[in-house]
Amino acid sequence: MGFLLAGIALLLSTMNILEKGQRYILEATSGPQLVFEHRTASVSDSTNQAVLARANSDQPIILSGFPAYQSAVFIMPVDARPTSGYLQINATSQVLDGVEGVLRISIRNARRGELLLRSGEVGRSLQIPLSPMDFAGNQLVVSFSLQGTGPQKQCSQDNSTPAVVEIETTSAVFLTLDRPLESARDQVHAWGNLVRVAWPAWLKRDEQVRRLVLATQFKQRGVKTVFDGASNSDALTTDGLRSALTVFPSASEPQTTPVQTLARANTGVRQFYRKAVWRERYSLDGNGPQKIPSHLDLNMVFGRLIGGHSWTFTITLNNRLVFQDHIDGTQSDYSVLVELPDAMQMSHNEMEFVATSSAPHTGFCDRGPEMVAEMLPETQLVLSDVTYSGPLTELRAMLSGTDPIKVATLTSLTALDAALASDWLSEIVPPQATLKPGDTKAHIVVVTPDSPELQLLNTGWLVFHGTDGLTVTRLDAGSEVPRSALALLIVPTTIDIPQVSS
Repeated sequence: MGFLLAGIALLLSTMNILEKGQRYILEATSGPQLVFEHRTASVSDSTNQAVLARANSDQPIILSGFPAYQSAVFIMPVDARPTSGYLQINATSQVLDGVEGVLRISIRNARRGELLLRSGEVGRSLQIPLSPMDFAGNQLVVSFSLQGTGPQKQCSQDNSTPAVVEIETTSAVFLTLDRPLESARDQVHAWGNLVRVAWPAWLKRDEQVRRLVLATQFKQRGVKTVFDGASNSDALTTDGLRSALTVFPSASEPQTTPVQTLARANTGVRQFYRKAVWRERYSLDGNGPQKIPSHLDLNMVFGRLIGGHSWTFTITLNNRLVFQDHIDGTQSDYSVLVELPDAMQMSHNEMEFVATSSAPHTGFCDRGPEMVAEMLPETQLVLSDVTYSGPLTELRAMLSGTDPIKVATLTSLTALDAALASDWLSEIVPPQATLKPGDTKAHIVVVTPDSPELQLLNTGWLVFHGTDGLTVTRLDAGSEVPRSALALLIVPTTIDIPQVSS
């Protein structure tokens, strides 16, 4: 019996049945791991390897419904050059029964890979070897297209979502390089054009302030940062941050430009049933002074309606009605000057345009006739002579006359607190201002619930995260600083920093 059991064990290990069974189960549930070869892909035996994460990895890539389109960007290294590599795409799909669909991956407008959608929740992955032409540019743009048809029903609706596909953040470009990935610029590119700031728990308070200031300077130059609290990570230290900062250009001088409106997505002809919606957002809290819009110069083209039907066109500003009109269905060109009351405008504004028709619908499956409308590029905001003024603009104006601006913290910060403080600093500090760590005196102090008691010697501002996002509150002289959560205390003249332990 002992020899028999030993023989069976030897047979199983020789045939590798366990590994084959695991691979069979994986392929049965998720499909095979596909590789789409390219005939010009080169192969290298070099040991210099690098993994490139996609840019803006904090923003998910989700394709919903048919058709759907998205894209991802990978920044190529500059100092070390690729010799070979491949693109790894990991996707998770949620598909209804009866759906026939495909996920297409394209590079440089050429189809490079496809995945058939399976019903249920399925994880799939594929590899696309890259050609020398894919490495020629400074970035690799990968386009995703979700195409297909939903399950057959008695009638279909525009808002149906038969399939959802998410491109996972583990998707990356795997490269073989001609030399090691050593320069700070290439490291930032490999991380997805962001800077990883080393923030271990044992980091002293004065060193935290230095790295906080450097991280904010990266954000002022348009480079995102993330604070890494792992003690054994390859994130940049203070010296590495200073070295990497030199390869990115300084922020340009703020310009007084009119408010930008009419996003590119709103232009062009739209074909729709029942109604069409255009949304336009504009901000008055830019780094330069912004004029408040007084009117909207609207220019539209409506498709002609038959049967004596008419259009109804509605405009809202920040969820308040500012304009409504009924338009004859035989009229095509439409122009109107809409007044925008100052009292309705805020630092961040959203306009919504809704076009509907009086065409009847006889049942649930009847969507009515197909309609067409276009918002012309001539649509624009008419600016007044009044400059917008709010707490944030007043704070920026005060800081613009201070150079350098000294930053300090009263207690040690966690990686999450440092990330929030850096985001707020990049929002309130003018791009051209010089930030420096403050040892005994500072203009900006990061305060936490554990910070020592502080009392304002003069007028100041408190910046914190409110119900509507970033909130700026003016404080009177002599008042105590409320500390229910993380906040920034800003004063026109320096305030003394209590010497507390790190």
